[in-house]
Amino acid sequence: MPGLDADNQVASLTSFIAEYERQFPDEVVHIGKPVDSRYEVTAAVTKLERQRKFPVLVFHNVLIDGLTSPYPLVTFLFSSRVRLARAAKTLPEQLGLEIYERMQLSSKPVAVNRDQAPVKQIVRKGPEVDVRTLPAPVHHYLDPGPYLSAGFLTCYDPDTGVANSALHRGWLKGRDEIRVAISPATDNALIYSKYEARGQPMRAAYWIGHHPLAVVGCELHVPSSRSHYEVAGAVLGQPLRVVPSETLGDDFLVPADAEIVIEGIIPPGERRPEAPFGEYPRYVGPQRWHPYMRVTAMTHRADASFLDIMVGHTHWVASLGLEGKVLDTVGRAVPTTINVYLPMSGCGIFHAYVQIRNRVPGLSRMALMAALTADYRIKHAFVFDEDVDIFDEREVLLALATRFQGDRDIVVVENCVGPVLDPSGAGILGAKVGFDCTKPASPQPFAERLRVPDEVMEGVDLKDLLGEETLARIPVEHFG
Repeated sequence: MPGLDADNQVASLTSFIAEYERQFPDEVVHIGKPVDSRYEVTAAVTKLERQRKFPVLVFHNVLIDGLTSPYPLVTFLFSSRVRLARAAKTLPEQLGLEIYERMQLSSKPVAVNRDQAPVKQIVRKGPEVDVRTLPAPVHHYLDPGPYLSAGFLTCYDPDTGVANSALHRGWLKGRDEIRVAISPATDNALIYSKYEARGQPMRAAYWIGHHPLAVVGCELHVPSSRSHYEVAGAVLGQPLRVVPSETLGDDFLVPADAEIVIEGIIPPGERRPEAPFGEYPRYVGPQRWHPYMRVTAMTHRADASFLDIMVGHTHWVASLGLEGKVLDTVGRAVPTTINVYLPMSGCGIFHAYVQIRNRVPGLSRMALMAALTADYRIKHAFVFDEDVDIFDEREVLLALATRFQGDRDIVVVENCVGPVLDPSGAGILGAKVGFDCTKPASPQPFAERLRVPDEVMEGVDLKDLLGEETLARIPVEHFG
């Protein structure tokens, strides 16, 4: 399996969880007690998150209006950066760059027959379909109902024939109706507009659940000329297996090793109310008029699990490719760039921490401008010296407190295109701000930071000095 020491096998969510649990049994938690899909799953995740614990959660008894869903619910899979780094065989600090380098490659998908595709083990069409049996959570207060949060909406460009996949939330409104939030600035929105201009319905499919690297690969922003299936295979490290759909034509291919596929038609020129919905900035997004899907089929594995991404909570799906993109962009402008980190305190998107060797005056400003313009979603960029651990926010805030002066070390750019879900923005417009948290470049002097000689630090072993049991009994303090 890509990223784990297992026998060579086809990558899937099922195989990944089985192998990961074998190697790290404490990090996969199975819950057999009944849990209501309405808020209770999110409540459990929230409490774990507050304790800074990020296991894979598998709920086997999810209640929907008092009835148990036939599908287990898997969530919090993407909450651990360490787990994703293990999957990619790299270090957590290098994960963004690793994903970015892989996405530059291409791996053509491999078509298989229906009898070779686990996602075809159960096939339901027409009146047999009821998407409301899926254990999709009602995540937050004000959400109007259960939502697909880890469903990749796939459609084909009518001009190029290229398949595009992206995470678009879907409200399970009825037995065969999904209200689809197709954001206006996305490739899927452009493709849908082409069908609307022709007065034609758009064939589309949601696929849910796959190996985490395939999920990350399909969420990467790539040119519309590239198929996400090819990118997913490159990130995964093996070609993505695909299979013809049941009701959308043999030329419409879906991932053969997904857990669940929902096929349907999105009519042209029709909109219905969708949302409000708790989104990734951790605020409630407004209700809007969006297209909807008429479901024509649902296929799945015989032992299918329903994958959920806990939106508005810790997950690294969107940030990893962006992290590598910012590192590449800044590195081209400033060759002494060391690393970039997009922390969860900035929703994994809004904030970029950039670490450089600040050798000459002006270099830190170059890094700031490059980071801010690397992607429209970057709102605030912070540049630090090489002695600041950008993965430790205590170090980050100390540098902000002691190496930054607001009258000289700040860059503000007004009226830039920004993320539409930023609750402080004005529509698509917002400001970009850069914070230069570096020391003056040589030869200008700057105060020496406190330190203990390295050889002394290495020589002091707390377990030996205090005793292992005593050290274990000392409580962790969250205010340090």
